[in-house]
Amino acid sequence: MSKRLSDDAKGMLAASAAYIIFGFSYLFSKMALNVTEPLILLCLRFTLTFVTLNVLVLTRICRISLKGKKLIWPVLVGLVQPCLYFVLENYGIDYTTTAFTGMISSISPIFTAILGAIVLKEKLSVKQWIFVLVSIVGVAMVSVGGSGGKNTVAGCVCLVAAYLSGSLYSLMIRRFSREYTPFELTYVMFSVGFVFFLILTFAVYRRETPAMMAEALGHADFIIAAVYLGIGSSVIAYFLANYSLAKLPVARSTIFTNLSTLVSVASGVVIMGDPFGPVSVAAFALILLGIWGVNRFKMKDDQSG
Repeated sequence: MSKRLSDDAKGMLAASAAYIIFGFSYLFSKMALNVTEPLILLCLRFTLTFVTLNVLVLTRICRISLKGKKLIWPVLVGLVQPCLYFVLENYGIDYTTTAFTGMISSISPIFTAILGAIVLKEKLSVKQWIFVLVSIVGVAMVSVGGSGGKNTVAGCVCLVAAYLSGSLYSLMIRRFSREYTPFELTYVMFSVGFVFFLILTFAVYRRETPAMMAEALGHADFIIAAVYLGIGSSVIAYFLANYSLAKLPVARSTIFTNLSTLVSVASGVVIMGDPFGPVSVAAFALILLGIWGVNRFKMKDDQSG
């Protein structure tokens, strides 16, 4: 019992840290996209991620042992996340409003919980479902004030597909964590992402690609943002998220997704001077209450003790 509780604590701490880091990534992405195009950012971001992961392996700070293991499964994870997810999310955000993006983001834990129950037989109890909805209400309250643009059918489809692919990624990590370590999954994921976005970027911009990269790297703000996104948000945060998914049922781990919304809004208030009032306070409280409740109560098939 104590080992299970210890794993729970480790999983929750890892998820908290991961989604706090993810929360700041919106701010750094905005900083980088003021300088260059999304594909250039993604290509340089995952190049830095790939280099960092290999430095960790070569210096033996982290170890991988893929000999005798089937690479097809972690490669499939990489094709879903980051490849499919980031392409769909970028187009989805570009062609929908901030409010719609926030709403779809908030209900993504529901997608994951339903898929987890069907595929992995990890079923939430009634109490946990109530707290999932509480957290979603909190995110929805934050998103209501979202600004700008209009929703298009293509944008809505891309955004929904992006978060469904994010849910699929969580299920795959949970399933394959029995065969691969969190670092091995992270390494293969981002190796696939590096190759994919390198090829895609050169296919889209062709001869202009090196000049566009050089121009982006000439801006200090872009370099700071790329380092945060490439090392902090990719290497560190995704390793922690993968570790959490190895320790916790997918629904309990991914409910921490809503923590990133809280951090994103809070960083906007503190750094960018965004407005903050009683509604924001209530929203933050609901998000935290929901995360606490989902992890406080037992899963449906674990009601003993």
